[in-house]
Amino acid sequence: MALRQLLIVLFAISNSATTIAQEWTGFRGDGSGITRADLPTRWSPGQGIAWQSDIPGYGQSSPVVWGNQVYVTSSSGPFQQDCQVHAFDLQSGNKLWTSHIDATTKVENYFRNSRAAPTCCVDTNGVYSFFASGDVTAMSHDGLVRWTTPVIKTYGDVDNERGVASSLAQTDNHLFVLIDHHGPSYLVAIDKHDGEMAWKADRGERVPSWSSPVIATLGERNLVITSSADTVDAYDAETGESLWQLDGLQGNHIPSASIVGDEVFVGSTTMYGGATDEDATAGSNCCIRLTNDDGKPGYEVRWGAERANSYYSTPLAFAGYVYYVNKVGVLYCIDQTTGEQRFARRIGNPCWASAVGITRADGEQLVYFVMKNGFTIILQPGDEYDQVARNQLYDASAMMDAREAAEKQRKANAVPADQAAPKTGPEKVFAGMPESQLHQMFSYGDPMVYGVAVAGNRLVIRTGQHLFCVGE
Repeated sequence: MALRQLLIVLFAISNSATTIAQEWTGFRGDGSGITRADLPTRWSPGQGIAWQSDIPGYGQSSPVVWGNQVYVTSSSGPFQQDCQVHAFDLQSGNKLWTSHIDATTKVENYFRNSRAAPTCCVDTNGVYSFFASGDVTAMSHDGLVRWTTPVIKTYGDVDNERGVASSLAQTDNHLFVLIDHHGPSYLVAIDKHDGEMAWKADRGERVPSWSSPVIATLGERNLVITSSADTVDAYDAETGESLWQLDGLQGNHIPSASIVGDEVFVGSTTMYGGATDEDATAGSNCCIRLTNDDGKPGYEVRWGAERANSYYSTPLAFAGYVYYVNKVGVLYCIDQTTGEQRFARRIGNPCWASAVGITRADGEQLVYFVMKNGFTIILQPGDEYDQVARNQLYDASAMMDAREAAEKQRKANAVPADQAAPKTGPEKVFAGMPESQLHQMFSYGDPMVYGVAVAGNRLVIRTGQHLFCVGE
């Protein structure tokens, strides 16, 4: 009897451990931003932070995790010609290796441009990176380059005011790259094994966008969902066949779609491309249900929100609610079933990193909002705003050090005046303004939190030049 009870306890411990995910394989994990984890709820600059590591160069991508390794990208040089992939040890924070990729196209290293913004994908065979230069690269887990494919060099220059920032999506066999700009836009699939182009879906001329494709599963079929440039589109992941398109949206240029089961949650914002109608933009923060009628994929729009606005971060659908954060730091909570607003609350700062919904081993559910100023708000899901904690990542001294380091990096990578591309439109006016004034105007002051990853009992947070690990 004692042996039997011991075996039951051991089985329960083993089963509980297997429910806590160690991998975070791409942008927002599996594309939902949801995972099982035993994250801490309390920390401060002096307590609860396991380690902090410097990231060479500068980058805006989110970290990804496989096993005991954290991967993140950065770039350096006046034209971001040195693209870098870094691996860190999850337990210690020690940098394990850095691999360098020579950019095949030039991208001005300007603080208003995307700088190493696309997030990697990772799987059992290694890590796959993508940069604003258009280079997609596969590396082994020890940093050896397996292949490199120059997407933009192959298909032509990109006319996008802020550069390319769309992250990779993946299935077992393919990587997916979305390029929407003032010119021939497209979605391309790349074979993971050899870097060859599997298919290319032309999308016509588009409004420049920075959102990322995401994978949905419908029966036994994988779909690539793109929410970008005022439409939502579905493609067959194996063939590139266009399956359907929802048009008439407004402002879905930055937030990506979020996939939970057979539902697609779209984020939109009023900040770009003439999207100034708040009601139309709010309605474009919507829920789409995937349908399958006699084997034919389709969709139905379930609801559009009344006041929600997403800004940079992707909406999170979790525990019966959908959460959006706008550009002045107002959090909107929407009922996942009906689309009705449950509350709106100013949380103090906008989020560039997308929120994460976690379920602990004991069943408790929490939502983590890591704001761009380094504070994290933790909420209990519900009809009302129920704050569990508000935690600070770095103190004033560390913030000043980071600000000086970022300014030093910008000066070292400044484009020579005789090589800088002529500015047009608003950028022509901005080019004559002091950088300090521009940073204040656009709230681009460092340090800024760009992305997060979750691995077991640890929360990994990335700023432009630093990686933090919160946990034991």
